[in-house]
Amino acid sequence: MEINKAIKCRVDSCRYHDRSQYCTLTDITVGKECDCSKEKCDTECTSFECMD
Repeated sequence: MEINKAIKCRVDSCRYHDRSQYCTLTDITVGKECDCSKEKCDTECTSFECMD
C-alpha cells in the first residue's frame, strides 16, 4: 500500500495505518458526537477548531 502524506494518523491498530505516521487511504471520513460540535472532544478530529 502507498502512503498518503496528506493524512497523518496515530491510530496504529487501524488496518490502513502504514506503521509509521501516515494513512494509506486516499481519503477519510471524520465524524462528530453531537449536532453542534464546540469542542475537539465532540468530534473524531484532533485538528478541530470551532468556527464561533
